[in-house]
Amino acid sequence: MKQIKHVVIIGTLSFILAGCQLFNQTKPIEVKPPVEDSQINNTDVIETPPSIVKSTDWNIILSPFVQKILKSSSSIDGNKVLLISDIQNRSGDYLAKNQIDETLHSLMNKQNLFVIADKQSIIQAKQALGISADDKLVSRSKMIGLAKSINAGFVLFTTINKLPTDNNDANLSMELLSTQTGEILTRVTSKDFPQQQNSSSSVSSTQEETK
Repeated sequence: MKQIKHVVIIGTLSFILAGCQLFNQTKPIEVKPPVEDSQINNTDVIETPPSIVKSTDWNIILSPFVQKILKSSSSIDGNKVLLISDIQNRSGDYLAKNQIDETLHSLMNKQNLFVIADKQSIIQAKQALGISADDKLVSRSKMIGLAKSINAGFVLFTTINKLPTDNNDANLSMELLSTQTGEILTRVTSKDFPQQQNSSSSVSSTQEETK
């Protein structure tokens, strides 16, 4: 009799333990891997610059600055290799820096006072110094360091404080920096030629009306 009870108890315990094991094995099946919705949504988000309704003629705006810089630098001697720096944008708005850069190179390539640093050399120097190609933290010290790395004697440093609009002129400054001392040799601002800036706005407005 005792043996029968013993067999019954053992069988009951075995059944309970087996049920617990089955329960534990089936429980993880209910867990499903999370769906990465963020990755799907991110594919729909494309960062693009805002559409520019009015085109800016940077050649008209920058020409007076370049001419005055060159006129005040006619007596400069020594290493005349000049680095055209990245554009410092303080306007708070989107700025098509490549348009300004191309305009500055076009204007400076027409003069014979300075030797303009090669773009490919600048790109290689940036890579060596760890400067991003689309660096947004442009500074004088960074550009002077870049100029030193390619053995350029001067830096043409341009800052855009305010973009040109229909009612207001562009507010910018252009500086000629000495690579050796870091000194600002010449500084030209929009206040130096109000007449030219006003006339450039009128020309731009006229061009827009004729299009």
